[in-house]
Amino acid sequence: MISIHRTLAFTVLMACALCAHAKQAAAPTPEEAEALEQLQLLQVQVGPEKRALIEEQLDLSAEQAAKFWPIYDKHQAALAGFNERRLKNIMDYARMWNSDELNDAAATALANEALSIERDEVEQMERTIKHLKGVVPPMTAVRYLQIESKLRAILRFQQAAEVPLIE
Repeated sequence: MISIHRTLAFTVLMACALCAHAKQAAAPTPEEAEALEQLQLLQVQVGPEKRALIEEQLDLSAEQAAKFWPIYDKHQAALAGFNERRLKNIMDYARMWNSDELNDAAATALANEALSIERDEVEQMERTIKHLKGVVPPMTAVRYLQIESKLRAILRFQQAAEVPLIE
């Protein structure tokens, strides 16, 4: 099971990376690069723990597991892409915020991108659940959706806490 400490460490590191980006210009500094490298290493460490948690919670048969895990892996790859887009959007916001270049047009563009990421992520989850319902019972597919949603909510809450509101 994913430990609360590991999850919190991940979110704190993500927050640190965001804070580091918030204080810098567009080109990554050595500190930013190091924070992002540490984030990537932590993601590599957390990934297997997340998989173990899901494996434990879903209790799949061998036949179901053989079909479930390729769909899961594809979904995780898609989530990584959304995470990258979200981080880029937050970094763009932070850079504009810190350089006092945030204006109505930029704020609207940032908001549009944030909403686009949300829509795309929901659409991805809908596709994943549709595929999963073909290989595992619907209750198992929904249980996976619940687990994934809760884990992402924890991370997103921590990220959101670090981003200042527009004044």
